[in-house]
This record gives sequence, structure tokens and C-alpha cells, in this order.
Amino acid sequence: MDCRQVTFSPEKSQERIHKALRVFPRKLLMRVLAFTLHLFGAKRQEVAALVEMPEESVKTLLRLVLRDGFSALRDRRLSAAPPVADASPSPIQISARRDQAGWRVEFGTRGESLSIPATHPVQARTVVLSLFNAGALSAQQCASALGISAAHCRELAGKLASHDVAHSLLDKREGQRRDYRVGPQQKAEIIQQLAARAVTGHSTSSAVLAEQVNERTQAGLSARTVRWHIRNLGLANIRNTLPQLVESLKKTPTDRF
Repeated sequence: MDCRQVTFSPEKSQERIHKALRVFPRKLLMRVLAFTLHLFGAKRQEVAALVEMPEESVKTLLRLVLRDGFSALRDRRLSAAPPVADASPSPIQISARRDQAGWRVEFGTRGESLSIPATHPVQARTVVLSLFNAGALSAQQCASALGISAAHCRELAGKLASHDVAHSLLDKREGQRRDYRVGPQQKAEIIQQLAARAVTGHSTSSAVLAEQVNERTQAGLSARTVRWHIRNLGLANIRNTLPQLVESLKKTPTDRF
């Protein structure tokens, strides 16, 4: 969201904050504003100065809100209301997130959690989508954990509700990995582009190679397909070795035969 074209009025801001303080505790309102400014793209140091909070407190607040939702905006060290007799127990708060090690699903506040390795994406999708189908996670939480759109989450969850994992979540896009639309001309162009760009120091990413091959052969190949054929043709390592080979041949006398 780009707010650079929006005009902000300090006078209106002060007036509106004053009205909001009649309803919100000041600390809670400042936390809401801090999270909003963060979403608008402000630097953490600037956010801390505007809401008059230590920068480290802002950092902690953002981490908790992104993990636990808006309930984390309230200062948990304070009791918001006296305990009510015979009150219904609070529902278990479930969250799912992705980190460097893989996926972590947390249940409640007592530390119960489920860890899923990064090498098990199908297991992660099964667990997260099952929780979504059970109403324990929202579509947005599901999308954030799996790195896909909320609409795609709903689509996969619908399939999982109707079919087993093998039919709903496993990647069946094998057709893209075969020689579909990749004949001798396209393979030759992949090899030629990869070799020429490796020797001259240009980018050899699969996206760039796909663009160049499609421009010359009108094949409509995806970067995924180009990557598969580079591996299948045994060309994955020549990006580094080919320039050295060319330089060594330049220094070697021309063969007589």
C-alpha cells in the first residue's frame, strides 16, 4: 500500500486521537497505531518515536501480533477485567507459521506445538489445511503459513475434504517435466543460450533462459521446464566450469588434427 500521495493533517490526527482515547486505553491505542504504521511501511525506529515506545518494545509487539493476531495488542501483563465466576473457558488459540526449519503449529499458550520439517511440504499442507477445514485457522492464517493465496487455500481445502491426500495435495504436474513442446530446436537453444551467457558472464537463471528460448523459438516454455531440461541434459554445473575451460583453450595451441 503506497500512501505517499495521501495528505495527512496533524491537526485532524490530534483531534481524532483525542476522541479515540475516550474509548481506548492510551497504551492499547498506541499499539494499534504502531502496528498500522508498520503495515504502511514506516521504519521501526520511526514508529517507536511516533508512538513514544522503546524500539525494542515495538519489535516485540510486531512479532507477537504477527504470531498471535490482534489479541497480542493488549498488554498481557495487565488484567483487563476481574475474573467472572462460571465463565466459559477460552477456546484454544491455534497458530501456524513457517520458519527456516520448516513449519510450526502451536496449540494454546502452554507451549504445545507440532514441528514439521521443511522437507515435508505435503505433511505441512495436510495439517494446516485440515485445521482450516476444522475452523481452527482462518484462510489468511493458512495462506501465510503455506505461502499461497487465500483462494488457493480454500480450493485445496475443498479438495482435501472430498479426497485423500494422494488425490488432492500431491503435485501431479509431471506433464510439465516431460518433452512437451521441447524438441531438438528448443533443447539446442537452451544449450546455446546457457553456454553463451555463462562464457560472457551474463545471467543464466532459468527465467532469463526461458525468455530467450521463447523469443527465438516461440515455444512458450516455463522457467520450471527449462530448469528440468538443464538438469536432465547434465548442464547444471557448466555455468562455473565452462568459462574456465574456454580460457584454458585460448592459451593452448590450436590442434593440428
